[in-house]
Amino acid sequence: MKISSLFRMDGWKNLITGFGMMKDKSSGRNSVPGFTRLTQVELQALYYSGGVVSNAVDIPAEAMTQDGFEVQGDDGRLYAAFENLSGHKQFTQALKWTGLLGGALIVMDVEGGGDWKEVWRPEKGGQIRDLRVYSCDRICLGMMELNNMPESPYFEDYERFVIKKANGETFEIHASRCLLFKSTTIIDRALPGWLEYETYWGLSSVYKGLDDARNYGMTCQGIANLMGECSVGKYKLSNLEQLVAESNYKAIDNRLEAMDLQKSVINGVFLGEGEDYTRENVTFAGVADVWDRQTMSVSGSYRIPVTKLFGRSAAGMNATGEGDEDNYNKYIQGLQKTQMLPPLKKLLACLNTSLKVIKSEDNKLSTIVVDFNPLTKRDQKKDAEVREIMSRTDKNYVDAGILPPEEIIKNRFMGGFTIDTVVDEDFVPDLFED
Repeated sequence: MKISSLFRMDGWKNLITGFGMMKDKSSGRNSVPGFTRLTQVELQALYYSGGVVSNAVDIPAEAMTQDGFEVQGDDGRLYAAFENLSGHKQFTQALKWTGLLGGALIVMDVEGGGDWKEVWRPEKGGQIRDLRVYSCDRICLGMMELNNMPESPYFEDYERFVIKKANGETFEIHASRCLLFKSTTIIDRALPGWLEYETYWGLSSVYKGLDDARNYGMTCQGIANLMGECSVGKYKLSNLEQLVAESNYKAIDNRLEAMDLQKSVINGVFLGEGEDYTRENVTFAGVADVWDRQTMSVSGSYRIPVTKLFGRSAAGMNATGEGDEDNYNKYIQGLQKTQMLPPLKKLLACLNTSLKVIKSEDNKLSTIVVDFNPLTKRDQKKDAEVREIMSRTDKNYVDAGILPPEEIIKNRFMGGFTIDTVVDEDFVPDLFED
């Protein structure tokens, strides 16, 4: 059986409209954006100049640490040891370096832990006396070697870091004494075209909204230029052509100076025969709308509400900003789990080895369970109502034999109060049993 097909060429390509043809402007657009690589110096210059970039770096980093955390099973000593090391300050600084440059490293200065170049085993002695923060710009990747042994826990990673001192010299330290912070924007090392430090640390978070922030800066600069020309005066001189032909610019300057002097003294201008003076004002209609759209675009790129990124209050009918706040809190909670939690658990496990607050035979990281405190204060009345409703629901589950009390305790209170319920398969009866 022979099947024939007919193709029509008047759909996306059209000679009359130009769609899909050589002169179609939209055909020049593609899905590959241009990437403007900034040096470490340029990124720091953007940050220290203030404005959008500094807020985009500081706000998430400070939000991750400012409300603190709790360690399950801690009697207060473990958290106190963290505070004695200025943990909040040092972690915030490391997270800021990570957001700005792509990564950071915290060195645990161990007293009595042996040579810094050798592996440190906390169970064999040594006490952390200080935390030292270094940006990824001070880590000399070119002087380090990757571990290529598959059986090593540092396979395809660096077992020792070479760090540049303030005086230009370097020192070497084992990875077991370091807390590593990396960007959430990671790059596969096998991809071509990327620099070595970019494939290891990741990209700066500044790149997420760099184009939108640049457009916003152009908008602000354009408005500033308009402010300088918001009112333009027009002078009509009777013999202007003759003065220009004779190159008598001095007479023109004298006439303009005389008019300026008159305006400043009598708030008026003396005009001769054939002379005229008018003033035109530049309109700013629609500028506010353009400005608002630019701020929203930058805010969406950095995933930070306009109220926080630009210090504005919620506007519009019935605008409370609660939806933006909830989305932002979920974003910060995700960053806490991916960026802050791994190095935090490693530090707490090392502190717990000497303090022995949480009982653990093998000192595994899994024994350290960290619960980050809520980012916003809950409405106590609303929270009490939710708990009351959930208590009645849980009672119905128990009375009906759907869940045992042990499962209620595990779902509702382990790791902080939550309304989510996950059923253990061991407690589920066989619904298809005869």
